[in-house]
Amino acid sequence: MQDPKKPVRLEFHAKVEGGGPFTRFIGAILGVAVIIAALFLSVFVFAGLLAVAVIAGGWFWWRTRRLRRQLRETIDRATQESIRQAQARANATAADPAGKIIEGDFIRTKPPTDAPPRRD
Repeated sequence: MQDPKKPVRLEFHAKVEGGGPFTRFIGAILGVAVIIAALFLSVFVFAGLLAVAVIAGGWFWWRTRRLRRQLRETIDRATQESIRQAQARANATAADPAGKIIEGDFIRTKPPTDAPPRRD
């Protein structure tokens, strides 16, 4: 049994010696084979992820079609309202050539001081 206070130390000793030309040739062939297999695996993983992304995107597109239609209708209504307001402003300006319209400003006269306050 090992002392629990002593830290565990793992060691690995490998004695590798240079091989002959045949061993190096086999090693090179195996290295190339591993690289090719990794490339093939990465292509299949990429294709699988691409298929999952296309399916998820299609599902999301299908589920949001009603929202897109409502957004399009809202934008069309807002555009029509904007055009209507612009035409109304143009007509108001044409009716008042002196240009007395100041948007957003108004003057309120104070009631006389001897009159009782109004309750509306």
